[in-house]
Amino acid sequence: MTEPSTAAALPSENDTGRLDGASRARIFTVIAVVVLFAEVAPLQYTMVSPAAQLIGRSFPGVGSNIAWMTIIFGLVGGAATPILGKLSDLYGKRNMLLAVGVSFLIGSLICATTSDWTLFLIGRAFQAVAIAAATIAYGLIRDLIPRRYVPLAIGLVSTGLGVSAVGGIMLSGALTDTAGWSYKALFWFLVVYTLITLPLLLLVCPETKFRVRQKLDPLGALLLAGGVGFALLYVSNGANVGWSNGLYLGYLALGVVMMVAFVVLERRVSQPIIDVRLLFSPNVSMVLFVAFFAAIVVGIQAFAIPYMASTPGHDGLIAATQQVAASRFKGLVQANQIPVKVIGDVSYGLGFTLLGLAFHVQVWGSSVAMVSGAGSGQLSGKIGARKPLLVGMLAFALTSGVYAAAHHGALTLALVGIVFGVGFGSFYATTPNLLVEASPPEQQGITAGMLGVSNSIGTAVGTAIAAAFQAAHPVKLVVAGQTVFAGTPDPKTGVTERAGVFTDSAYTQIFIACAIAGAIALVGTYFMRSGRTPSTGGLGYLSSREPAKETAPA
Repeated sequence: MTEPSTAAALPSENDTGRLDGASRARIFTVIAVVVLFAEVAPLQYTMVSPAAQLIGRSFPGVGSNIAWMTIIFGLVGGAATPILGKLSDLYGKRNMLLAVGVSFLIGSLICATTSDWTLFLIGRAFQAVAIAAATIAYGLIRDLIPRRYVPLAIGLVSTGLGVSAVGGIMLSGALTDTAGWSYKALFWFLVVYTLITLPLLLLVCPETKFRVRQKLDPLGALLLAGGVGFALLYVSNGANVGWSNGLYLGYLALGVVMMVAFVVLERRVSQPIIDVRLLFSPNVSMVLFVAFFAAIVVGIQAFAIPYMASTPGHDGLIAATQQVAASRFKGLVQANQIPVKVIGDVSYGLGFTLLGLAFHVQVWGSSVAMVSGAGSGQLSGKIGARKPLLVGMLAFALTSGVYAAAHHGALTLALVGIVFGVGFGSFYATTPNLLVEASPPEQQGITAGMLGVSNSIGTAVGTAIAAAFQAAHPVKLVVAGQTVFAGTPDPKTGVTERAGVFTDSAYTQIFIACAIAGAIALVGTYFMRSGRTPSTGGLGYLSSREPAKETAPA
């Protein structure tokens, strides 16, 4: 039986500016520039997240609230991503990439120049819109790149060309370990990186011609962004304020009400932000379900592993405490004469600097993740995305279980991290490919945005889980007969109000929760019906939709 002509069926997709007649050099140059630009968000993760303890010491008294530097990023990014994805369909994908780049640049400048915790968080909020960069890039790749290269290109966008996976980790350590340089060097590097990639994107990458003939529904946008934002606010900070806190329960209730109202509204308006039938279809909803639980695993491991490895061991903690205590006596008492007792097991602590953490632990798994992402993208075009995703979720579940049983020593963390890297690459390469196949072109941006929401909420939940178990198992010190938390004291009062070091049992419980999330993601992937045939680069939705319903470009 002869297949229907794609040209006849999809007039709108034939006028996107696709580079079908371009040379391979031109095509891969465009891919490389888009990938490099889309790496701004993962680059800040690999550079900034491992520096949590260092940044915390620069803001004394913050203690476990340092998690807010990660929470605010996911909170704002999660709320903004679906709207920015929709705007990219309406006003141009390259245009929106440039807009999020400018916002990221502003945020990086704020973080690099402030010593105020509140302003620092505002800067992180400006940076957060960069989470949408990959979401928008998926649509740009779908519109511009010849279909045979789309699955591979999406895999590359998801896991990068090594700038964040390898370079970011090593740079983070090198910059912060250099004598006289503080965490601010990280943000100055991000400023420079953005100043280079923004003009490259403008000069090298053409704008897609595809536009959706639709106006953005402001009420729908408000309900969606507000609903996601308030839900994230509860999930992200529940560990700090208490899950039963009345105010935060109110935020959760308001978020749920707004999201329900959004779904009701989208069923009634003539030009919905997203087709609700598509959102709740198995090909989309199951991917979002798996992504949520997989992102919990990512959030937990990305937060917990660097924190553990940078925590000093028993002897190192005593020595550091003695030095801090002796400084109050201005040399009248030698540090080793001050008695210190550690209450709590910190046998997992390695006391790594960021460079040591990068070299001994993180760079190996991150390198594997980069290769795994490209390979999983390529495999998606040959055997379908489900099988690589299944391997990835198995890696997530297994590594979390191993960490729960044994998380001591740099070699253990590095070897298990390599297996986790296989899962990381396959997860971030296959889920966007699955949604590209499931979504018609006029729904590409918002559908990918909903994947961003699932990832952001999952990451926030994972970070909240880790922070909750940490807060429940603080390490305490008996210093000269006085019991205090182990952490950075407030320079004004000399009191450590929040613990900055946590017991071994905290991390055991964190990784048990991580393993449960990984197992749920694995089971969901096993029963997934989509992704069992090779990815086509954006034509998979035709099997469940009539061509006549296609929206024409402007």
